[in-house]
Amino acid sequence: MTQFSVFNFLAGFTAILAGTFLQPVRYPTSVMPDDIIVDFIVVGSGSAGSVVAGRLAEISEWDVLVLEAGGQPPAFAKVPFLHFGSEFPNSSYMNYYKKRPQKYSEQFAKNIGGLYQRGKMIGGSGTINQMMYHRGIPQDYENWAAQGNPGWDYKTVLEYFKKTEDYQGPLKPRDAPFRASGGPIGVEKVAWKPPVCRVAIRAGEEMGLAEVDYNTDTTIGSAIFQLTTKNRERVTTADAFLLPGLRRRNLKLQINSQVIKIIMDAENRAIGVKYVHKNKVKRAFAKREVILSAGAGDSPKLLMLSGIGPKKQLEKLGIESRVDLPGVGQNYQEHLIIRGITWTIHPNISSSIFDRVGTSAMLNYFERRSGPLTSPAGICALYQLNVGSPEEPHIPDILITQENGLLVQDYGLFSLAPMKKSIQDYYRPFLGRDGFSMTPMLIRPKSVGTVTLMSKNPFDPPVLDHNSLSHPDDFELMVKAAKASRRLGNAKIFRRALGAEPINKPIPDCAHFAFESDDYWRCFVRGWSGTGAHMCGTCKMAPDSDPMGVVTPRLKVRGVKNLRVIDASIMPSITSGHINAVTFMIGEKGADLIKEDYGKI
Repeated sequence: MTQFSVFNFLAGFTAILAGTFLQPVRYPTSVMPDDIIVDFIVVGSGSAGSVVAGRLAEISEWDVLVLEAGGQPPAFAKVPFLHFGSEFPNSSYMNYYKKRPQKYSEQFAKNIGGLYQRGKMIGGSGTINQMMYHRGIPQDYENWAAQGNPGWDYKTVLEYFKKTEDYQGPLKPRDAPFRASGGPIGVEKVAWKPPVCRVAIRAGEEMGLAEVDYNTDTTIGSAIFQLTTKNRERVTTADAFLLPGLRRRNLKLQINSQVIKIIMDAENRAIGVKYVHKNKVKRAFAKREVILSAGAGDSPKLLMLSGIGPKKQLEKLGIESRVDLPGVGQNYQEHLIIRGITWTIHPNISSSIFDRVGTSAMLNYFERRSGPLTSPAGICALYQLNVGSPEEPHIPDILITQENGLLVQDYGLFSLAPMKKSIQDYYRPFLGRDGFSMTPMLIRPKSVGTVTLMSKNPFDPPVLDHNSLSHPDDFELMVKAAKASRRLGNAKIFRRALGAEPINKPIPDCAHFAFESDDYWRCFVRGWSGTGAHMCGTCKMAPDSDPMGVVTPRLKVRGVKNLRVIDASIMPSITSGHINAVTFMIGEKGADLIKEDYGKI
């Protein structure tokens, strides 16, 4: 049996054991008649949709229907280590979007472009992501408000973050006002710390980055990642909001139901949706509102399929334009990451990928909720720092993730499969070696892209062009980020405690430049760059004065009555970190906006 098949076998066996030892969550579902009338229709049960539905159902006289395109989540999704559920051979759990070939990034990939994966099940991508709980920084929300979005300032949104979380961990007195316990979403620090992780904070301190709680107003520094887990199991908003809500008679969930069009009357009032369930077109009508929480790819797609979007684009595809909104699908923003910055360490000083899915690790997790399976694969610490924005020295512009594993510690099974042959050959001598990586992420990008329709067929995926590194400031900042990552990994504590040695051989595709010169790093950045899978901004929230705005600050779609978008697509600008927690907050605040508009708060 090859190394690749051994890993496949162990990972698959772990997933099978998860189904044996874990009580699978089965969400109560309903089958609606061909036509149904409710008060509110929520499209999507992901990180925002589940929050919205659960909160609206708190009003007993409101009937709420959730339509989810996917089905029940697998039992193994509860195991934090198995966040790469997308790699298991069951595409029914996933949506696959088409990515346009990139001009400025991803140049080391076999196919520049390819597919972009999102969760397609109850809980959405929150059921397969790495569970990072990261609110961003206060300045993110001050910027939103300054762009003409009242009520989205940091002081206001902080209360929604606190309302949602159940933080399980010690707090310094200065940090306590920013945190909360008792909310629906469990938040814990990474529990399993292999040798590399145990010295990660000391490495940061060596570089002048003190340990901080990055989910407060202190954002420059080092930290152990915080995860949306409780008792070492993944917690999604479907677990925390939708499942309790389904115990009420006024909330219904129908799965395997793909919405294909928003139904509007002659006055451009959203009155319902058409959807396909078991190969049959059905309709659901809303007496009050239709709410799109389908994510930053599918929410703009559904608007455009319904004739709401850039008029010329829609007419070119044979779609009748109902409301000319040029901003739909524009303003697509992503965090850019750079892979491949790695160090080897003493053999066997860190747990190998096989140990992490071995028998002892499985038993530790399933019997005691301890060991490596309690954490996402390889994830431990982060460093937030400012490397290229001297005008704002106290605001981070990059985030570096310290990963507990050499890039190719998985024997290239996942890490190298999409890369071209020269890159695979370069890393071949290091396959399976113990080590660690530093992965920088650009957290305040200036580059923007687009989400467009492939066709007017509602079953075709949207087409994504993240356009990363198209802005020259992003490119130069990532060169500085790569160099900062190298300095951080070269910290004395890593060498002293682990025998860390950087890979000092130039990448063949960049070998014509002096090793580690700025030109070398420019080549490296263009080649090894990729997205953080944090798509947002495609239904931009903005005041009426912004011609590219799609929703108002109360999340109402312009030019359409009784229609809102409440998900990550409404972000005017991407926040400075992983965006899942921000999406929770958007769901919480969006639900309150609806309640306010109907006099329920």
